[in-house]
Amino acid sequence: MNNLKYTLIKNQEQYDKYCNRLEAIVEKDAEKHIDEIELLSLLISDYNDRIMNQFHYNMNPVELLEDLILDNKLTQIAVAKKLDISPQLLNDVLKYRREITKKLALKLSTEFNLKYSAFLKPYKLKKAS
Repeated sequence: MNNLKYTLIKNQEQYDKYCNRLEAIVEKDAEKHIDEIELLSLLISDYNDRIMNQFHYNMNPVELLEDLILDNKLTQIAVAKKLDISPQLLNDVLKYRREITKKLALKLSTEFNLKYSAFLKPYKLKKAS
């Protein structure tokens, strides 16, 4: 079997190497290397998606939701509208007063393109005072 020039990215060193190569060929003569640019872009994007999914899966669901809201520069009201839920419900979830239901987890996973199970991991609610 012959060696492939590019493979799925398995570590940060390989990721950096592919990013550097992509930058070099884009700056040099992009039209001449269009297939290589597309392949490298795909491999880099795949690695980014896998790393971010792993990072997100390690967070508790509320931390994950907070992070997604911040990263996407959204407001709680905008998120509530997109999910077709009340702003109060979203606020209660973010304040650890209410759990993320299966129905809400499905809406969140669809909206943010993440695994459903990332929003269903157990976490502790705050006790009512």
